[in-house]
Amino acid sequence: MYWISIETEFEAWHQLTFADGTQESLHPHPWQVTAAVCAAALNRDGLVMDFLLLEEIVNTAIAPYRGKQLEKTLFFPGRNASAENVAKCLFDAIAPRITPPARLGFVEVTEAPGCRARYQPGE
Repeated sequence: MYWISIETEFEAWHQLTFADGTQESLHPHPWQVTAAVCAAALNRDGLVMDFLLLEEIVNTAIAPYRGKQLEKTLFFPGRNASAENVAKCLFDAIAPRITPPARLGFVEVTEAPGCRARYQPGE
């Protein structure tokens, strides 16, 4: 299996609400995003896919969240904008734009140094 990935980041705010009703203070993060694409074979150009195209797709996916409070965007009302949910949200936005036979393997989100979440479909 061949893999490529790109990394980018965006600034956004969030405020988690816990099961007992308590809330964190509203605070920003420089969310770092890694998107990894894989393919069993390379395309006619000898690539999994073009890095610049993958970067464009990822930047389009994160554009609605730049500088925003995540809970006030379309994906998050009624759910926490946790790193886990941000990774899933971005995966769902990116995956349909990857041309087979390549596929999006995972999206990983880092909200602070050492604090990382990954969404990868499967078991």
